[in-house]
Amino acid sequence: MNALKTIWAIGLISFQEGLRRRIIYGVVLASLLFMSFAVLISGLFMRDIVKIMLDLSLSAVSVSGLLVPFIVGITLLSGDMEQRTIYTILAQPVSRAHYILGKYLGFAMLTSLIMGILTGATIVTVWGSSHLYAEHFFTSLSFSAIFLSSLMSLLAVLVLNSAMILWCCVTTSSFLATLLTLATYLIGQTVEDIIRFISLHIAGAEVSGLVQKTVQVALYLFPNLAAFDFKQQAAYGLPIPLHEVILLGIYGAAYITVMLLLAIVIFNKRDLA
Repeated sequence: MNALKTIWAIGLISFQEGLRRRIIYGVVLASLLFMSFAVLISGLFMRDIVKIMLDLSLSAVSVSGLLVPFIVGITLLSGDMEQRTIYTILAQPVSRAHYILGKYLGFAMLTSLIMGILTGATIVTVWGSSHLYAEHFFTSLSFSAIFLSSLMSLLAVLVLNSAMILWCCVTTSSFLATLLTLATYLIGQTVEDIIRFISLHIAGAEVSGLVQKTVQVALYLFPNLAAFDFKQQAAYGLPIPLHEVILLGIYGAAYITVMLLLAIVIFNKRDLA
């Protein structure tokens, strides 16, 4: 019970520290303005009003969620190291494992708040647009698909948060941690497409065995973030299979667990002096 209280306390402090970052309010405000702009832009595509609107709005939700791992998370973790704040924290009855788990909890809370607000704004945007344009444009609209799409985008960012914490524990440089997190994101978004391309066996575009094995290894080492992307299904009002959501939930939870365990092991062996 004391361990849970400690993790919660660290998580709450990290959450509050994140809220003090003005850039968060700027990005959220810009996303809200972008969604409002999407209502006007979608009117130029009368056959695809809902598709264009949801494509833009759900993309804004996903991009805003990435603010936490790339800017807030790395900055706060590196700040604790550079400003020696971590010594004050660990001087208390707080283990290094509690510190890692608490930080992750705080970043997860902040990510959920940002993406939750923007998901609500997306629903309000669609609802408001239904009063501006003819009803038949919204016959394929599925609010459950919008919710599940946002939920899967949130899970993808939570997975990336765990990788970001691992990289911050591996390296002492915030710049290097940012590059590694960015590489994780880019690989996670593209590795599935690369594997699909390799499997086509196009004549004249053969891929060497070494490249194929490298891509396969990357698929297992890095998170497949593209699998969490259901924006197209939500935009077209297509049903999102529940079994896929459950499997991705298990995959995401397992990956987060492994990343945090590795981060704890590495951080426990790290010399903070």
